[in-house]
Amino acid sequence: MKTAFIFIEIQLFTIRTFLIGIYMTISKNLFLKFGIIAVALGLLLNLSGCATKPKPPFEISSPEKGMIYGNIHIPGHEVTEIELREYGKFYMPPFIKPPRVMIFRNGNFMAENLDPGSYYISRFVSKKLFYSLVKDGKSAYQWIINVEPGSAKYVGAFEITDVTPGVFVKGDFNIRAVRHPSERKVLKHMFQITQGTGWQTRIQRRIKSLR
Repeated sequence: MKTAFIFIEIQLFTIRTFLIGIYMTISKNLFLKFGIIAVALGLLLNLSGCATKPKPPFEISSPEKGMIYGNIHIPGHEVTEIELREYGKFYMPPFIKPPRVMIFRNGNFMAENLDPGSYYISRFVSKKLFYSLVKDGKSAYQWIINVEPGSAKYVGAFEITDVTPGVFVKGDFNIRAVRHPSERKVLKHMFQITQGTGWQTRIQRRIKSLR
């Protein structure tokens, strides 16, 4: 984690130094100056975002919005990113971004304010390794998660093992469903992090239904 922070600081220092040089060179061109500053601010925000903790859930934006939650575990590694996609939809970041997924150190994850529809997890990311679950439309359909209006959908708990990183070739791994942590345990964590939002009420309702 320290290495990541050092790398980010070096990048920030480099960008600031670059900005000073550019500013002195183009000081007579006001419009170009503002353009450079805007781009640089975007870079600084993106770099700073790499080192931040998961953001808290947003409030429910409308009654028909749904959410999904689950857990992913890779022994000895922390999952840092999960890519969720709506089936049949095209994404082109940063212009058209996939739904936001919050991932926590214990492997619990949550995506909120999802439109009703069919979704799938396309990949997990850990220590710059990408674990792709989907190769084509057929394999994507096997991972479909149907989100009904106003629902809170449990995806499941999964574990990735037997990881063989690829060097110039595609790596390999196995993924399997596991019983622990249980849905109740994941929900108790979700209940805490959604405090003060309407999601907490939906989660509480789901916890009661499991009794």
